[in-house]
Amino acid sequence: MPIDHVLKLYSETIQSSFLHYGFWDDPNNIDVNTINLDDIKKAQVRYIDHLASFIPDRVNLVLDVGCGIGGNTEYLINKGYSLEALSPDSFQKSVMQEKFKDNVVFHHSQFENFQPQRQYDLILESESACYIKMDKGFEKAREVLKEGGYLLVSDYFVYFRDQSKNLHLKSSHDMSEYLKTSKKFDFKLLKQFDQTENTMLTLDYAKYFMDRFVNPTIDYGVYSAKKSFPRITKMFGSLIKKKWDIKQKQLDLIDSDIFRKYRKYMIYLFQKK
Repeated sequence: MPIDHVLKLYSETIQSSFLHYGFWDDPNNIDVNTINLDDIKKAQVRYIDHLASFIPDRVNLVLDVGCGIGGNTEYLINKGYSLEALSPDSFQKSVMQEKFKDNVVFHHSQFENFQPQRQYDLILESESACYIKMDKGFEKAREVLKEGGYLLVSDYFVYFRDQSKNLHLKSSHDMSEYLKTSKKFDFKLLKQFDQTENTMLTLDYAKYFMDRFVNPTIDYGVYSAKKSFPRITKMFGSLIKKKWDIKQKQLDLIDSDIFRKYRKYMIYLFQKK
């Protein structure tokens, strides 16, 4: 799989070992204007801290599927779990190998194509379930897990659809279909938690940052270019207009109100029957 440059950019700008959303205990009482990058990093730690609270007792060996750059892996190792990690992304592979050397077994593979040499107590899919085909994902999870093993999923799912082509309707599994598929492959849903409101402040901060800093800077750059190089700017603008319009539509993905309309950010704990 080629490098996911969006996640690469996210990791390099936030400079955190986590690629997931943050978790905010009391989001309604936080002013987005007061948030800084350190607050985002702390929220990311709260995210995995909260998610790890769903891991059942007697779990030892965990497979971190879609491990990113190793934040969750490192956190769980420090909590006493044994970890192996999996990702098809080449950049993530290089980071994981540099970070853990030979101390963590890393599988450079898509989960659906993974050929396990052992079985695991728990599979963690933190913001990676949406990349895995539902039927093949649950089928592979049955193969990978021990009898009575667990699948812990934290991801966003589509719960409402309309006739629009909004980007929130893409790159996410349908919630009801996902739960139906889990039953089809004999997974029992033990726990679920809707963490939508606890995560949306991260999107609000991203939108605030764009509106406060990025967009004004772009506007000034365009103004300066038109003033100094009007012909070149006009020609260049006509060439990139279509791509620019697409990028502008993608900003819907950091609008928390639109997210809430179509998606829920859920935690699911399943057990293999």
